[in-house]
Amino acid sequence: MTNKASGPPQKSRAKFIPGIAVSFWKTILWTLAILVLSFLPGRAFEKVNLLDISFQDLIVHFIMYAVFTFLLMKELSSGEGNYSFKKAGWIIPLLASAILGLVTEMVQHFWIAGRFGSLADFIMNMSGSAAAILFCRLPRVRNRLN
Repeated sequence: MTNKASGPPQKSRAKFIPGIAVSFWKTILWTLAILVLSFLPGRAFEKVNLLDISFQDLIVHFIMYAVFTFLLMKELSSGEGNYSFKKAGWIIPLLASAILGLVTEMVQHFWIAGRFGSLADFIMNMSGSAAAILFCRLPRVRNRLN
């Protein structure tokens, strides 16, 4: 006599990571873009000057983290695949932005030649994240995400 466990089958951890990667592919690609841009040496940005704005760097930080947070909130609430986080709300995206922003600023400050971690950059990262969260909390946008 075989003894079968009752209830739904347990998910294998070997399938969990690839499943998450498929469900969150946009956020993962955007995170990789943030990391590549954040970890380029300081010399790589000397020649880049799109607009003659003194606070251009802060605008870029705001936009990068607003898009990151928006993508993460959209993918968390989508419920695609077997990995639904519909109840995640805003706390996971805010924490993820804070961790990513803090890590990139610390790596820049301590290990990237010609780059320096900046509190202003971190504040703009979090401002972009907060703006995306507020945008996603608007009733019209929230209904589309869900």
